[in-house]
Amino acid sequence: MKKVFNNLTALIMVMIGIAACSKPLMFPEAEPTAVPQVKQAVAQLLWIGPEYKLVVQATLQDADGISKVKLKNGEWGLDAEVTADNKTSYTVNQTFVVSKDVNVTEHNVELTITNSKGGIAKAKVKVEDLSAQNQIPGYTPDLLPPVITVTKPTITRFYGLANDPINIDVAAGITDAIGIAAIEVKVWGETASGELVNKEELISPVAGQQNSYAYSKTFALPAGKVGEYQYLIKATDASGNKSIKSGVITVGYMDRLYLSDAENMAEVTNQGYDNGGNARGIGTLLSMKKQGANSFVVDYYYRNEASDNIRFIAFLGNDRPFTATTQAAALYTLDGTNVLGNSATATGKVTPVLAEANFKLPVTQKGYYRITVDMTARSITAVPFTPSKPFVDATKYPGWAANKPYAYLAVISSVVDGTAGWAEVATSPKLMKEANHNFLYTGTFKTTGNSVNLNFTAPKEFVNSTNGWFRLLSARANMKDDYGDPIDIVSAVGLISAGTNYGFSHNTAGTFKATYDMALERLRLIRTGN
Repeated sequence: MKKVFNNLTALIMVMIGIAACSKPLMFPEAEPTAVPQVKQAVAQLLWIGPEYKLVVQATLQDADGISKVKLKNGEWGLDAEVTADNKTSYTVNQTFVVSKDVNVTEHNVELTITNSKGGIAKAKVKVEDLSAQNQIPGYTPDLLPPVITVTKPTITRFYGLANDPINIDVAAGITDAIGIAAIEVKVWGETASGELVNKEELISPVAGQQNSYAYSKTFALPAGKVGEYQYLIKATDASGNKSIKSGVITVGYMDRLYLSDAENMAEVTNQGYDNGGNARGIGTLLSMKKQGANSFVVDYYYRNEASDNIRFIAFLGNDRPFTATTQAAALYTLDGTNVLGNSATATGKVTPVLAEANFKLPVTQKGYYRITVDMTARSITAVPFTPSKPFVDATKYPGWAANKPYAYLAVISSVVDGTAGWAEVATSPKLMKEANHNFLYTGTFKTTGNSVNLNFTAPKEFVNSTNGWFRLLSARANMKDDYGDPIDIVSAVGLISAGTNYGFSHNTAGTFKATYDMALERLRLIRTGN
């Protein structure tokens, strides 16, 4: 390379004429001080092998001797100084490695020459761009960046509920035909509370690693804290080509949250399931509506009884409470790592440490509450509200009055023991109104064979084919939970034919305990036996 450069220098000296220079600037005191003379000057941008170089040559003269020469260029960040040792004749011959001129730009190099008596001359030399062709015959440029193949992290979203650090495995294979010069790996971001995280590693591969490098390291993120982070792998080869691979890591930002009031796992397993529509929503699990980045809300009637077992169950990504498509089987437990309960010691907080939870709501009275769980703050609020339904609608609620609510709801179906066709009879099973509550009805019934087209009606003195029927609210395709999964909504529809898909179904025959909340239109159905 040195030989090529020397030959090139000689070629430049022969081919280049004297460049136009600005007139010298003089700074006289009493008498003018002689200033250096620029006899000839040239600057060229060259492409030599894998590098781009700026070559500056100039012949300078001064009778008092030249002390120093400064060379400057703003675009390339050039600011260099050479000492001339007070020679009366001095030749500048400097080469600088610069960046590729991606967008062709006119460049100039400014020379500032100072003589031994302080005389100063300035000259501006235009850079001749000869970088279109490489100066080495047959040279093939390396235009390809390193190849980065990221193998980890394979998981980038974490529940982060436990008070343990989140370990992020970062692994990648990096290859380059010319050679890897540098690798930079970063994991950075901040917790929701503002705690900054910045972890970085710089690597210079040694011989034997420069064409293929295997990177692997584990980074720890703060324990038990919601946060958002990024990871980055950057590789630079010997020619300056760069590759970057990156991604986002989140901790504690949930996609789904559900309220479970199952008293035990038997109720989870045996909760209502409508096989006719692959639908849930008639059991012990209620979806909570997501509001904002990480808060969830649900309306709920709270009994405030000793048997309360209120738990909140979180899910990320493709995780969900029931099997995909059919929803036939429950995929969650009541003591999983994604389960939280109301803290028994910290007021207004939920905790994933179930031994510290009381599984109640943070209130002391029974009633209707709008429950909000903030998964970032791990907080819970329960605000009382009065449910609103058009109970004055004589088609949907014939004969009902606040001072005289229904004594019961009759269970109507051709597959329910004690029923006879599509009208209430003396032996029809009933859901009885709970004491001191106008909207809650509880009872049991037994089905035979495949349980289909189950309905409730107002008491027989109020009901006929045109009013008082409780059936599916609408077509099955239109009934979804807060996350788009099919559910059954049993509602007052009035006409016997008003529910598009008629009554609800269940996948197995047996004995069922049912509680129906007219105000929230919630059916809680548990199979208790054969």
